[in-house]
Amino acid sequence: MVRPIENVAVLGAGLIGGSVGLGLRAAGTQAVTGFDVDGDALRIGLARGAFTAAAGSVAEAVAGAALVILATPVEAVGSVASEVARVAAADAVVTDVGSAKRHVVDVCEAALGERFVGGHPMAGSEQRGMSAASADLFEDAWWILTPTATTSSDAYRTAALLAGTLRARPVALDPADHDRVLAQLSHLPQLAASALVWAAVASEEKESHLGLAATGFRDVTRIAASDPGLWVGILEANREAVLESLRGLQDGLERVRKDLAEGDWEDLRAFLASARSARLGLFGKPELHDVAVALSMPVLDRPGVLAEVTTAAGALGANIEDLRIVHSTEGGRGRLELIVAGEGPATALAEALGGLGYRVERDRIDT
Repeated sequence: MVRPIENVAVLGAGLIGGSVGLGLRAAGTQAVTGFDVDGDALRIGLARGAFTAAAGSVAEAVAGAALVILATPVEAVGSVASEVARVAAADAVVTDVGSAKRHVVDVCEAALGERFVGGHPMAGSEQRGMSAASADLFEDAWWILTPTATTSSDAYRTAALLAGTLRARPVALDPADHDRVLAQLSHLPQLAASALVWAAVASEEKESHLGLAATGFRDVTRIAASDPGLWVGILEANREAVLESLRGLQDGLERVRKDLAEGDWEDLRAFLASARSARLGLFGKPELHDVAVALSMPVLDRPGVLAEVTTAAGALGANIEDLRIVHSTEGGRGRLELIVAGEGPATALAEALGGLGYRVERDRIDT
């Protein structure tokens, strides 16, 4: 069983911040202090049990906190991180939950250094606010972490522990890779759903006829009901990757338009069949692991080792359940120890790390 994290500050009492608080409290965390500029959201968080205390300022919220979670809109993360750097304990770990990472990681590392690691839970809802928060929101969801050459092993380990405490599955990606992936899997679908609704409303059919829509239209466009202000900030922070994804969507739609215009039914059938096959293979049932494997390797005490190893795991979808670096008393070298879920992922990761020049030792741990 994952041990609870103590003394947590959650800055932002919206859907994600509130769900983090509820999940931590359900897991046994005794002290979760919330802060939000919206006093009503804080009061709802207290009433629902997401927070054990409501702070009147960032400084009050982070006083004594071992872990600070930035759950503010993406565009506010930089300024909040700078304030946290001034008032939080020097050893407090800081992470965030935003869905754009390159810009966030840059500004937060500039303010907080090695104790910051970017994070993004792959869970959410078209609903918004503390009232929609749920302790189960992150269950079995991927929780992406974005370590860099700056990230300390303690920061990564604490953020991974947070994900595990909330019953999510931590996985590491490079910040730029994260943004490219999320542009395709999250940001593009949001824009496509909004565009579909816009096109339907703008058509010559009366808007009232949209009430006749079947479940297909409703399912595809559900996320168009999401908060516009939140999405503008996300899209601004990940503009280049989203633009590239939009070009890909335009190419696909142009192929369909051309096939229809020219009556090329075979190419259209091939397009639809390819999409169907890809969709059927995308979302298999998550693999459940009943074993954990310890991987251990000597490493040079240099910047970037942690990021290199964890992002190699992320590329394979390997879930690192625990991690630590044991530094040598002689300096210059140390030992990196990982706990990886499942024999298959552990074997693949060990082989990948061997290819990068690491000498990996492994030991199965029955759970």
